[in-house]
Amino acid sequence: MLKASGVGMTAGLATTAGCLGDDESVAVASMQWSEARLMGYLGYEMLQENTDYTIEDEIGLGGSAQVFEAVRNREVDLYHLYTGGAWATIPPQRDELIGDPQELYERARDDMEEEHGLVYLEPASFNNTYAIGANPAWTDETGIETLSGLAEHVNAGNTDMDVVLGPEFQERSDGWPGLVDHYNFEEAAEDIEIQTVEADLTYQILGEEEADLGMVFSTNPNIQQFNLDVLEDDEDFFLPYNPAPLVNEETIEEFEIEEPLNEVSRSLTSEEEVIELNVRIDIEEEDAQEVAREYLEENGLI
Repeated sequence: MLKASGVGMTAGLATTAGCLGDDESVAVASMQWSEARLMGYLGYEMLQENTDYTIEDEIGLGGSAQVFEAVRNREVDLYHLYTGGAWATIPPQRDELIGDPQELYERARDDMEEEHGLVYLEPASFNNTYAIGANPAWTDETGIETLSGLAEHVNAGNTDMDVVLGPEFQERSDGWPGLVDHYNFEEAAEDIEIQTVEADLTYQILGEEEADLGMVFSTNPNIQQFNLDVLEDDEDFFLPYNPAPLVNEETIEEFEIEEPLNEVSRSLTSEEEVIELNVRIDIEEEDAQEVAREYLEENGLI
């Protein structure tokens, strides 16, 4: 771990980052949302219990781009990056959409090493991808259960609907623009009223029937909390989003941390199990670190 003097540090790093950096320390970071914090603490607690290194807590450091740069510059050592995000948002620009999870991971892994000098360890097999959620009253009224059904509905002139989307999803090639193009209702979709909202508010807005459709994340517990329907991606447009530890290459060379981190990934096989962990954090308001530690204990990993 670099000894941090504050010079060249990524903007927005926690003030504690200045104390990172003794030669036997590994700094574990994460993005800020709940499941990302859970993944971060799974790695943090696993390394804390299974190595003799000092493990630094930089969980919740920032957004994906900020944390990626911190790992690339070795201001922190690792974080969990989802494979779809690695492919769609980390340079270089790629237009190809890959539906096979293993192929996507391998292509992203190779690019991380060749383009950025980073090591992408084993991914978990659970998939937290984008989805289109709907309020049940709308699906009952329309009978629509799939995205191809939505496309047919819109192309027939039924554009009088309220759609809520996060700002990033509205712009991404693996978001709304790519979806309407892939399902062939791009022209008709121009007549749909789209409201821009923070992604976390989508679930409540749909649940209270203030909108018809919106972008959701497939393992977010608020889908259950607000009894939302999810339209089936029956033509497999959305990229797989499997979390995997992204580690600075120098860190891998200096510290024996690869196997403990891979063990965590291998244990996470079920979307249902991850949703239950997310319920504890988001709905029941339990501490993410405690939830992570209990998971590792219950699964015999620590």
